[in-house]
Amino acid sequence: MEQEQQDTILGKDDYSPGLVEVRGKKILLIGYSVFSGFQLNPSEEIITRLDGADINGYRVEGLLLPVSYRYVQGTLPRILEEEQPDIALGIGLAPRATRPVIELVASNVASFRISDDGGALVGYEYVAGSGLEAVRTTLPVSSILDECRRRGLDIVAGVSIGTYLCGIAGYYIMKYAETHKRIGGFIHIPPSTELAMRHGLRNYVSLSILLEIIKCVLETVTGALQASQQSSQ
Repeated sequence: MEQEQQDTILGKDDYSPGLVEVRGKKILLIGYSVFSGFQLNPSEEIITRLDGADINGYRVEGLLLPVSYRYVQGTLPRILEEEQPDIALGIGLAPRATRPVIELVASNVASFRISDDGGALVGYEYVAGSGLEAVRTTLPVSSILDECRRRGLDIVAGVSIGTYLCGIAGYYIMKYAETHKRIGGFIHIPPSTELAMRHGLRNYVSLSILLEIIKCVLETVTGALQASQQSSQ
């Protein structure tokens, strides 16, 4: 199963981190591909649309991962270390959410009763280390909330990342950011209108609005980084 699964950095064929030439400032936008039980994943659609974009001089690279805990556990930390993005942002679908949520913390615990697409079921284990650890987002949360609300975009902060695949990705992203003093975080998004209509869900936000919210987040973060760099010169 694992040999058949591949992470995909969009726009790159036969991705091998050690062979990638890093040019300029980079945003790594991370999410999962479509998973069992759903016909599409708005996270994947957002990442695909933003891949290759230039946001305040930072180039966006999209990274799509298979919905497999063991695969992500063995792959995502390596990609982060090899790519060394200035900003790492994860996006994940929360089927019951009514608006996007900036996740404030993540833990190194994996625990889930619904198997992933690789067939894994995990009672309780640490994805890294030998004891419980929590890491915090390094996103400028207050600035993001203020700017998105100024634009009429609804996004909140929360602590609901959980211990399934999104929580695992969130932990690796935030740990990377903490270790390397970079910007990193994770945002849960609700179903898009199309996904909700296909599955009879009552909670949804249009894909265009979700896209605007993620762009607002990235524009706020890169703008803050630029301001900080200019003030230090």
